[in-house]
Amino acid sequence: MQNVKREMYEQLSTFQADDQFRKEVRQHLAFFSECFTPSERIALNQLIRTSISHRGVAVSTVCKMLAAAHASGNAVSRSTFERMLVKAKKLGIITMHHTIRETGGYHHSIYIFQPFTASEKSPNQLTSPILLKKVNSATQKKVNSSVPQEFTKATAPFTDWEPNLSFKLWSIAEASFKRMKFQDSIENHLPLIIQTFKQVIQQSKKQKIQSTIYSYFYGTLLAKLAEEKRRIVRDRDGMPAWLEQM
Repeated sequence: MQNVKREMYEQLSTFQADDQFRKEVRQHLAFFSECFTPSERIALNQLIRTSISHRGVAVSTVCKMLAAAHASGNAVSRSTFERMLVKAKKLGIITMHHTIRETGGYHHSIYIFQPFTASEKSPNQLTSPILLKKVNSATQKKVNSSVPQEFTKATAPFTDWEPNLSFKLWSIAEASFKRMKFQDSIENHLPLIIQTFKQVIQQSKKQKIQSTIYSYFYGTLLAKLAEEKRRIVRDRDGMPAWLEQM
């Protein structure tokens, strides 16, 4: 991507209005916030603030954003910021593009926030031919090592629809599991998570999902995990005495 005037960056925005940008970002944060550490959330919030003036397009350097975070009393390290960027890309929250100087050589990157439902839409079409290359475009289909193989295998038939489907859904599963405050490992509930995924796919094929598969998966899995936790407590503590007498 060539280094162009700041006012030209707005054409890279995936949002038609400021309200749409704020709404979509809130959805990202609602579903993926727990996928980031507290420090990474500070870094993500700084990236959001930097992108506000261009409706979701951040054109500042990492150094400047780190300085801005430090000035606001929320200092984070560069390594933390870069870890946040890696997660945000894999979750589909942002895309990244290089810029190059007119004299040659890479300049800073541009970070473009994507709609929460971007995976169900066509890729953003730019109005000016200024793209050079996408960062890590060759690694988009690599499987993340944090996702269990069983879950990756279950979602594999659908990766042509969404290359990062497995990672996104597993991140949502981890957020749901964390919210229910289980004491054991999430892998112990893997069969339930896979069963929930299959149920979501069935409902999607029947066109019964009004929102997105991500929000539907989150809500359905949360309900199933809550039921599972009640069963575990019941098996551990037994039925209340008054109930056994009925």
